[in-house]
Amino acid sequence: MRVMLKLSWLKIQLWLWRISNKILYKMRILSIDYGEKRIGLAVCDKKEVLASRFLTLENKSLEKSIEEIKKIILEENVKKIVVGIPIGFKNKSEQTRIIEKFISKLKKNVSIPIIRINEIFTSKMAKKNLREAGVKDVKKVIDQEAARIILESYLEKGN
Repeated sequence: MRVMLKLSWLKIQLWLWRISNKILYKMRILSIDYGEKRIGLAVCDKKEVLASRFLTLENKSLEKSIEEIKKIILEENVKKIVVGIPIGFKNKSEQTRIIEKFISKLKKNVSIPIIRINEIFTSKMAKKNLREAGVKDVKKVIDQEAARIILESYLEKGN
């Protein structure tokens, strides 16, 4: 009985600590450049001014990728997600349909807002940025850079 009470008390303390952290500290925005092989992630600082490359996830399955993103949301105090989606062509592309499916599944698994933003040509821009910066292994961070460009675009619009 005592052990159960201690465990319950610890759960309450942990819950209160998490809530106080969310109230005291501004939360971050996570940007996603979704691809069938890799998922690029970027986050902004807590002042929502600077977008930075964060991580590339190997997209082995939709479910595993969403579980990893859920962990990142908790660890990084994410309050909003921005997902790049190719907009601008007359007909929806296959990639657009794939990303819409990902967004739909993600919405069912997280309780924070998900915003779509046009990501047309971000991969080309990312490759150019990385080459100009002298990055040798562009393939390792191109998806992160594309996510950073998407997030930067969102932040510049004043969210």
